[in-house]
Amino acid sequence: MSTFNGEDVFATPNETSYFSEPSSGLDPKLFDGMSLKPWVRNTVLRLLFDELATMYQDPHRWISAWLAGSGVSYQWEASREPGDLDCLVGINYVTFRRYNSDYAGLSNEEIAAMFNESFSKDIMPNTKNWEGYELTYYVNPQSDIRDINPYAAYDLIHDEWTVEPVKNQNPPYSRTWEQRVVKDRETGAELLDRYRKALHEMKAAGNNPATLVNARRRLEMAVDQAADFYEEIHKGRKVAFSKVGAGYSDFNNYRWQSGKQSGIIQALREIKDYRDEAKKSGDVETYGVELPSANVLIRRAATRRVGL
Repeated sequence: MSTFNGEDVFATPNETSYFSEPSSGLDPKLFDGMSLKPWVRNTVLRLLFDELATMYQDPHRWISAWLAGSGVSYQWEASREPGDLDCLVGINYVTFRRYNSDYAGLSNEEIAAMFNESFSKDIMPNTKNWEGYELTYYVNPQSDIRDINPYAAYDLIHDEWTVEPVKNQNPPYSRTWEQRVVKDRETGAELLDRYRKALHEMKAAGNNPATLVNARRRLEMAVDQAADFYEEIHKGRKVAFSKVGAGYSDFNNYRWQSGKQSGIIQALREIKDYRDEAKKSGDVETYGVELPSANVLIRRAATRRVGL
């Protein structure tokens, strides 16, 4: 963490669509009645296929794509800027390998991870505030969108609903669940306070080597604890939207949404992002290049690529 330049981080309560009152209709910016506007469909698909065409053969033969997220539900009106809009991508893995033989040695999960890394690097920096929405692109290992229990899913390829949004949908409530998320807020607040104290100690350490080393260790521990807690909650939400989860009504989704409402999720993620950026900077300082992750190295070996 030699280049760590974190700042004070605080949890700011935030309105979320999940706990908002459903609207009587879908977002008129995106829809005409129940039909997605052509310019929305065309733009989201163009961004996707422009990216795929740079690396892969015949993407139209093995790609499916759906628009999902609260932006395509009846809970789109919450005063959250930007809103939530997801392009969820499905891959016919057998056909993909047939037309892209260099990747024949990769598992479905490795192929999905490869796509997600390129989406995160190449597309999403430019879609953080797309027409008032945070437009994300993501591949799940499952090829069928229905396997992940989405709120709603509009098929961008066939221009039709695969999963229609539910009117008058409200989040479930459980006293036990609420007790759990109250505990999350307390834990998150404690971790944020620990991080801020450690950060101030390190900045106040000056040039005293012993003091600086101890302060740095405390900061690294506080950052790791905050990032790990974020990852725990985030992984739980992934389970919610999987074959074994209950989607909208899953506790792990309720937990995630409650954390967003309290601002704990955003604050913990900010610390995690600081840590990730510090690692990238450290790699560049030490090696002159950002080192690929172990998963990337394994994929490169499987596809017979060499070098960094």
